[in-house]
Amino acid sequence: MLMLMGRSDPATSEAVHFAQSMLDGSATAFYEVDGNYKLQRFLLSGIPEPFHRQYLEGMSAFDPQHPRHAGGLVVARLSRTIAGRQLGETALYRSFVDQCGIVDMVDFFFRRDDRIVAGMSVAWDRDASIPEGATTIAQKIHQYLQFNLVSRWSTPDDGQRYGLTSREMDVVRLLCCGRTNREIGECLKIGHATVKTHLMHIFEKLGVETRSAVVAMMARPH
Repeated sequence: MLMLMGRSDPATSEAVHFAQSMLDGSATAFYEVDGNYKLQRFLLSGIPEPFHRQYLEGMSAFDPQHPRHAGGLVVARLSRTIAGRQLGETALYRSFVDQCGIVDMVDFFFRRDDRIVAGMSVAWDRDASIPEGATTIAQKIHQYLQFNLVSRWSTPDDGQRYGLTSREMDVVRLLCCGRTNREIGECLKIGHATVKTHLMHIFEKLGVETRSAVVAMMARPH
C-alpha cells in the first residue's frame, strides 16, 4: 500500500513498485531532495510509520547513506556502508534500523545537472529474502529509474519561466509521464474539458502545437 506525502503521479508509483519488486524489498521510500539536502515529498510503500516519523525527527542526521554523504555514488548498500566505518560512527543508526525490524537496505541517488534531486530507499525486513547480487541489480536498474523518476521532471522554475500556473504545471508533469487526457483528469480530479482547456493554455504559453513538443521542451537542460 502506498502512502502519499506530496507525490501522486502514476509514473512515480509504477517506478517505486518496479524497484521494490526487482529487489524483493519489504518497503520502499521515494523522496525529493532540495538544495539544502532536505528530504521532502515522500511516496512510501510498506515503511513503518514509527520509522518514518523518527527518521524525520532526528535520526536522518545519523544516516550514513543520507544524500549529503552520497558523493558520486548512484547506489549504496547499508550493510556494506556500515561495515566500512568505525562501530561508534554507525552504532546509533544501526540500533535504530534494528529496532524497526530492518535488516538491510539499498539507497538510490538520482541526479539532474550533477545535483542529487531525489532518492529512493528499498529496505528488507527480517522475513525478507534478499536476492543474491542485490547491489548489482540496483546498479543495473538505476538508469531506468532515474529516467522515469527524474529526467522527465519539470522543475518549479519551469512554471515561472514559461508563465504556467501551478495547476498547468501539474498537467505538464503528468503529460511528460505519458498520461492520457483521461488519466490526467483522474489524477487531478478534474473533468476532461478542463484538461483540454489547460492543455490549450499550455500550448499557447509554450508556443507549441503538440504534446511531444511540450515533453521535448521540458526535457531541455536549462
